[in-house]
Amino acid sequence: MAMFKARQVAFVVLPLVLVSFLLSQSVTDLAKKEKERRAAVKGKPTSVVTNADLAKVKRKPAVEVAETDKTAADAQAAGETAAPAQKPAEQPPPEQQPAADQAAISEKDFKARLSELATKAQQAQEMIDLLTLKINSLWQEFYNMSDVKSREYTKFQISETYDKLTKAEAEAIKAKKDIDDFMATAKREGVPAIWIR
Repeated sequence: MAMFKARQVAFVVLPLVLVSFLLSQSVTDLAKKEKERRAAVKGKPTSVVTNADLAKVKRKPAVEVAETDKTAADAQAAGETAAPAQKPAEQPPPEQQPAADQAAISEKDFKARLSELATKAQQAQEMIDLLTLKINSLWQEFYNMSDVKSREYTKFQISETYDKLTKAEAEAIKAKKDIDDFMATAKREGVPAIWIR
């Protein structure tokens, strides 16, 4: 009888001891990986977002009303035919000055152009932040709904917002590239280094 109890104890204790050895090995592996990750991240700069930083962010309305639709509806109501509005893609590109004229650019013009490009880049980044926030809230709303029709409508909104987010990310990349190109052109043209900060 004592032998039987010893076997039962061995069958229970032995697997627990083996599992504890296996888990301790995986914990040590995890500790090594974490140490390597921290060593890799140690040299990289980090950014801390505070409440003061969040207060500085300019908020934009979540829903935008297109003015072209409004003016077309008003013109039709008045009995007039509204001329179709020019699409942004059809607008002529802004004229770029020749390289010889850019060398003669004043500091005021240089800083105004740089400020304009930086503002466009900042607005594009703010739009990305806004759309990301909107997508996250729509997904949260989607998972909390039980009505199928409402879920489908929310899914449609998520899809539209994702398309807008993709376009905003492309605009942000273009805005950053425009800044880089402007700075490279300015350096090539001999703009004083003190202007470039």
